[in-house]
Amino acid sequence: MLKVNNIKKSFNNKVVLNGVNLDIKQGEVYGLIGANGAGKTTLFNIIARVINSDDGVVIADDKEISLANDIAGKIGYILDIPAMYEYLTAYEYLEFIASPLKLSKEEILEKSDAVLNEVGLKDCGKKKIKTFSRGMKQRMGIASGLISDPKIILMDEPSSALDPMGRLDVLKIIENLKQKGKTIILSTHILNDIERICDRVGLLVNGKIVIEGKINDVLDKYSYNIFSVYVKESNFDIVIDIAKTSDYFASATKQKDCVDIEYLPGGKQEMFNLLGSIKLDCNGVIKKEQSIEQIFILASKENENV
Repeated sequence: MLKVNNIKKSFNNKVVLNGVNLDIKQGEVYGLIGANGAGKTTLFNIIARVINSDDGVVIADDKEISLANDIAGKIGYILDIPAMYEYLTAYEYLEFIASPLKLSKEEILEKSDAVLNEVGLKDCGKKKIKTFSRGMKQRMGIASGLISDPKIILMDEPSSALDPMGRLDVLKIIENLKQKGKTIILSTHILNDIERICDRVGLLVNGKIVIEGKINDVLDKYSYNIFSVYVKESNFDIVIDIAKTSDYFASATKQKDCVDIEYLPGGKQEMFNLLGSIKLDCNGVIKKEQSIEQIFILASKENENV
């Protein structure tokens, strides 16, 4: 549905994007993460033909995107802080945005009512945008990105100005769009939202995607290889001695109420085999997890100077 092949971009001899590749399928929600200045918005601007890349191609719906007109009806771009003609009403602004679509006024009004309802601005069609709060303007930006009923939607921090309830509403909007088969790239610093809504995630550092994959695969691959074994304190030394007998375990450390065992490749099953072979009152074995945020902070630091 959307392919980004070897996209490069520099500003004043500073490399911002250095060979970015993406392959996003129809109906997929892809989370794009990176620090401020990592190049996320630059990449969005290139996909939406706001600016040109220095090298590489963007292919949307099996067609190379080379002109701004190529994205009409295909790509909706929802900005962090949308710039709008605030002297217009919501209806008037959406009619302006929809003008390249060559629809009748009746069709545009019907579409406008639908998207305003979807973003929680149902009764605001006749109100001037200058009277909107910042959160309402952000919702209005989402509506303008949806008015063309695009197949691909770029969302650059779509909930940055919203309160927690507003954020949940945006997540519901994304879920509804996904159910309709829309393809979405979501850029946000709210990583809990990424974990909740995205199918796959990519980390952009120094102009390259350095980590990419399904959320669970990323968590499993980059998380701690540690199990916490909960037994009576009197049995701590027994668990540690057992761990020392196996080539699959790197270390065993006493904690306040458990023993942490770090395992090597293949050690996960070995852990359960050994614990099952002894008779201990075990209250549980829990894998220590890192959040997606912790993983990406560490990966970003590791790749800063690469």
